[in-house]
Amino acid sequence: MIREHSVLGMNERNIRYIYPYNDRKHYQLADDKLLTKKILGKAEIPTPRLINYYEHYFQLENLSKDLKNKSNFVIKPARSMGGGGIILFENYADGYWHTITGVKYDPHLIRHHTAMILGGVFSLDNERDVVIVEEKIQLHDELKRISSRGIPDIRVIVFNKQPLMAMLRLPTKKSGGKANLHAGGIAVGIKMQSGHTFVNPNYDKSPEIHPDNGENLCDFQIPFWKDIIKISEKIVEIVPLGYMGIDFVIDQRHGPLVLELNVRPGLEIQNVNGRGLRKILQKYQINIK
Repeated sequence: MIREHSVLGMNERNIRYIYPYNDRKHYQLADDKLLTKKILGKAEIPTPRLINYYEHYFQLENLSKDLKNKSNFVIKPARSMGGGGIILFENYADGYWHTITGVKYDPHLIRHHTAMILGGVFSLDNERDVVIVEEKIQLHDELKRISSRGIPDIRVIVFNKQPLMAMLRLPTKKSGGKANLHAGGIAVGIKMQSGHTFVNPNYDKSPEIHPDNGENLCDFQIPFWKDIIKISEKIVEIVPLGYMGIDFVIDQRHGPLVLELNVRPGLEIQNVNGRGLRKILQKYQINIK
């Protein structure tokens, strides 16, 4: 069990870490995934390849033509939160795009969804958004072994330029192929020094055995772990956010890719690791004038 006095709550996170260490004018560097991609690209930090983006409704007239016969791509809002509005497509056949869960989209339905994105239905503040189309990850072979569907990701919490805590989030049948915990995904902790996974037995979203494929999730070596830490340390040098989450995916062809940055990373990572963040953050805290 996590000792109560070591747990970081949402109010304390906001008041002591997010507000003092993250200037609001810099929030957009993380909140806007398209802007994040451009900034990281300039610094040669790898992200999933951008296929196209759409900022205006009239541009959606070309969407079906642009995507015809295309497979293995993702449609996502630039400013979504918690995986809202993201659809992963794996093939195109007979005039339909097929998602990884087998749902079929015709041109009318795919245009309707992207129009909802532009209208801000999935955005952080319900304001106008941008449609991003990017290449779908080809999951690394090692991660395929422990993931039954969808794309698992790795969340790293950094504070004052220090990577401090991490977890591996895995999609499930229940989550519809998404790794988000609130959608039904599961997670295991990651040892910061070695990159090996471990399970908190007191947390029901951290099972030792994957519920869909029966694979053991303990003591799994995260591929490219040292590279993930190095990339995290490079990001904090170019992105002026003192407290944030960095989400990675691992591609079979390209290795670690930065999926997104998060100004307000959730606190479930404490339950996943079986450790509170409060004392860990206090160790690296500095006085803000």
